[in-house]
Amino acid sequence: MRSGSESAVRIAVAGTLLLALAGCGGDSPAPPITVVTPAPVRGVIAQTSFSGFETDIWISMQLILSQRGVLDITVDWTYPDTWMYVYFGRTSCDYSQLVSHNCPFILSSETKTPKPRVLFTEALDAGTYYLVFYNVPRDPRTGAGSDNNETVSLQLGLTVSASGQRSTEAVHLGRPIVVSPPRL
Repeated sequence: MRSGSESAVRIAVAGTLLLALAGCGGDSPAPPITVVTPAPVRGVIAQTSFSGFETDIWISMQLILSQRGVLDITVDWTYPDTWMYVYFGRTSCDYSQLVSHNCPFILSSETKTPKPRVLFTEALDAGTYYLVFYNVPRDPRTGAGSDNNETVSLQLGLTVSASGQRSTEAVHLGRPIVVSPPRL
C-alpha cells in the first residue's frame, strides 16, 4: 500500500509533465502578432485671404511645398451666388492658356457650389505649385456667374505619413497676383 505522501508526489510529477508537454509545440497556436500602424497626421499649414476680387479676373498664387504629403485646399468667399472656379497645378500659366483652357491642372473645380469648397490632392512631392482662382462674370444668356466683387479666404492643410514629421515651414504661399491679358 502506498502512503498518501507518495501519491501526492506522483500526482505533482504527472501534472508537471503534462504542463511541460503542453508547451512543447503541440497543437496550440502561437500568440497573434499585432502590428500597430500609426495614423497619418494632418495640420493647417497656411491661411490667408484677399479682397477686391472682381469678376472676369484670374488670380494666381504660388505655393512651395517643402515636404511630401496630401494637400487639402479650403476656399470660401462672401456671396453665395458667386461662381468661383478653383484650379491647382504645377505650371504657372499665362492669360492665353487660362482663357483657352490649355493649362495642365492637377485639380479643377468649375462650379458654383459647394461653398465653401474643399479640394484634396493625391500625395504630392515637395515642389512648386500654383493655385488659380477665377471669379466668373454673369452671362445674361445662361444666368451663370455673378457681378460680385469678392473677398476670398483660403486654408491649406497637409497630411503626412505618421513616420514623417510635418514641418512648421511646410509651405511658402505667395501673394495673390492678377494674371493680366497681354497688352496690345
